[in-house]
Amino acid sequence: MRIQTAQTGKTLVQAFADGSCAVTMSSIANHGVVGATQTPGMEWSVAMLPVYEGYTRHNSLVGGASLWVMQGKSRGEYEAAAAFLDWIATPAEVQWMPTVTGYIPITTPAFQQMTAAGFYQQPRFAGRETSITSLTFTPPTNNTRGIRLGNFTSIRAELQSELQAAFTGQKSVQQALDDAASRGNQILRRFEQTMRGRELP
Repeated sequence: MRIQTAQTGKTLVQAFADGSCAVTMSSIANHGVVGATQTPGMEWSVAMLPVYEGYTRHNSLVGGASLWVMQGKSRGEYEAAAAFLDWIATPAEVQWMPTVTGYIPITTPAFQQMTAAGFYQQPRFAGRETSITSLTFTPPTNNTRGIRLGNFTSIRAELQSELQAAFTGQKSVQQALDDAASRGNQILRRFEQTMRGRELP
């Protein structure tokens, strides 16, 4: 969660890296940021999000940006797009991004090569493999393959804001969760009104 707190002016990732925040929930992509900016000597690690006792853990979901090739372009533009996609899928490029950021490798062979080479055993990169374990914890099903939620990013922002209020003692955990659910439902109702009568893919 890259939320800037009113009290410190820092994002949660910055606060975690300098040791003023004990725990943060964030993308594995921030592993590189924390490693590069952490307070010297700080000891930290990565773990999967907890689940309630009695509940079954399932695979998590890939987030982040995507690359799309759209219809209606020229043959030359498609050839250029294909060449670019071929290039970013080369072993060197596939391994470069996870090395400098924390993002997961985009192909299984790249992950296997990095594992065999001892990448995840190096102190600088240790913990990044947790994201792969989380993503592949169970085989994906129709209900764990992705999120279909109207105005998802707006709802996520509200949830993050409420969790921050709980973590900083401004609200009880239950009140923060109740408020997040209420505000999320309001956003869904607006989405419902906006999309009424439209056919979604």
